[in-house]
Amino acid sequence: MSVSRGDPHKRRGADGNLSAAAAAIGLAVVAFTTATARPTHAGTFELAEVFGSGMVLQQAQPVRIWGRADTGDRVSVSFGDDTASVTTDERGHWIATLPARQASSEPESLVVCRDQDRRQLDNLLVGEVWLAAGQSNMLLPLAKAEDASREIAAAERPTVRLLMLEAAAGGDRRRYTPAQIAALEPSRFFRGSWQPCTPQTAAGFSAVGSFFGASLADQLGVPVGVICVAVGGSPTEAWVRRGAIAADPALAAITEKPWLDNPAVAGWCSERARLQLAGVEVGSLPGDASGPNHPFKPGFLWEAGIAPLVPLSIRGVVWYQGESNAESPDRVAQHTPLLSRLITDWRRAWNRPRLPFGVVQLPGMQRPSWPAFRESQRRLAESLPGVGLVVTLDLGLRSDVHPPDKRPIGERLARWAAVEVYGREGTSTGPVPERAFCREGSIVVRFRDTPGGLATTDGKPPRHFAVRRREGVFQPADATIEGDSVRLETTMPAAEVAVVGYGQAGFPEPPVNLTDTSGLPATPFLLEIDQSQTRSPAEPPPPIADPP
Repeated sequence: MSVSRGDPHKRRGADGNLSAAAAAIGLAVVAFTTATARPTHAGTFELAEVFGSGMVLQQAQPVRIWGRADTGDRVSVSFGDDTASVTTDERGHWIATLPARQASSEPESLVVCRDQDRRQLDNLLVGEVWLAAGQSNMLLPLAKAEDASREIAAAERPTVRLLMLEAAAGGDRRRYTPAQIAALEPSRFFRGSWQPCTPQTAAGFSAVGSFFGASLADQLGVPVGVICVAVGGSPTEAWVRRGAIAADPALAAITEKPWLDNPAVAGWCSERARLQLAGVEVGSLPGDASGPNHPFKPGFLWEAGIAPLVPLSIRGVVWYQGESNAESPDRVAQHTPLLSRLITDWRRAWNRPRLPFGVVQLPGMQRPSWPAFRESQRRLAESLPGVGLVVTLDLGLRSDVHPPDKRPIGERLARWAAVEVYGREGTSTGPVPERAFCREGSIVVRFRDTPGGLATTDGKPPRHFAVRRREGVFQPADATIEGDSVRLETTMPAAEVAVVGYGQAGFPEPPVNLTDTSGLPATPFLLEIDQSQTRSPAEPPPPIADPP
């Protein structure tokens, strides 16, 4: 491959090192080849489907462009003054890498040529590119969000660009049509094209993705591209590479039997799939030895929706999923290693060990396993670097899995990204519990990430705190804010308290109200008492604001 540029002094990316970016190309080619493993035909010349006029390319990272042509063809790519030439491999695949660019709202064209064949993409911007993935709450369009008419009318944003990768089939209860059955191939399952953010295009785009992109563009002042790839009802395991699941001893059972008959897969997933595929002989369905293809099949959405994007330079991922993995204690326990594996394996694929992941914690809903699921999300975000948790316990509806109030979620994701990814001033999340301990006959919970201290949404004492012994049930506790801490009083002797809980109901009523002074809600949590902090009443305690 040869590369040239008008100004050789601007060839480095944000980290000043093109060699690291070049090292990622080999891995990207592997993922690209796997996702597009099909023979080329004489006269083939095409760009990967993720590319299109009107798109945003990621700033401060190498610009990777790829596609297919005939074996041994020479393909040249130019973007402004940057050019690169490559030769296709034995399968006709090619990938060209151009130097990193700075953000720009000035439209440019990208031209790809093979001999006399020419493909031109116009109106390309350079800025920030994010992937928005998950299930139906990420998919829910702006047209179904709260205040939809007003939000759609305000969605005229020329520097925000949207790519909605629409799935051929989803998770609803309807039987699949013959056309949907035929589209259950990874290379045919998702389709979409880049569009500028307008009232017409935003109406059908992810509401969370729309609010996230608009808020981020406002805060950064650069173009923002959002790629939405989401499927209603899809479980986490569908988004994880099958080989990555099989390699994890805690998850391998998911891949050890054909998925429709596998007890390690949620029963409702296989039941729903059987309903959707009814009337078609299993042997005639697209698939392999692991079972027919379906958006619930372990690994299928990785292969169909994520692997084809892997060579693309992106800034990070926002992830809103979990409802399909939170229906039972066993599934909640299984989800923790699944989401951890998803994050680490996507990072491996992109060769970005700290690829930012913004995870939306499940909102309030009256389902018994959701408190434990939210706690698993909190603990995972605490354990993995570069993973942010957006709290939504103050949102949600008692009996509707699709709450329409999506603006706060998108804006909280953008706030997390602005602070943690782009280094802007402010707090990226609400209060996070740091430790709980006994003091003078009370329980004290200290929080971090509260530069202005704690507050409540209504000026009343914090609600939904409870305590319990090592075994037993929770008892409610009266809470009082003291700086960055909450003091709890209860009829249970403080010395017998082993665990403190906050927000441990599926749908807390009245709503939770603990926040920081900027209004970001505190995460629900379970926290064991730190016995090293316990002091006898005779010992003079240190100030509550600064326990040892």
